Amino acid sequence: MAQKDMLSARERRLRRAAARKGLSLRKVHRGQDRGRYLLVDPDFDAAKSSHDRRYPNSFTLEEAERYIAE
Repeated sequence: MAQKDMLSARERRLRRAAARKGLSLRKVHRGQDRGRYLLVDPDFDAAKSSHDRRYPNSFTLEEAERYIAE
């Protein structure tokens, strides 16, 4: 596996991309959404909504990448 494809590298790249859009990427460590990510607007401290009905406020890494790319 190339280093650019490692999970930690993807997370760092996505954190920087989110910051350019004015968002913050946070990893969820507890609860039902454990292991998923939140995209948070730091001005309002509000999580963005995802399109997944089971996880309305959290994203997989791939979902977060698509959301930021929009």
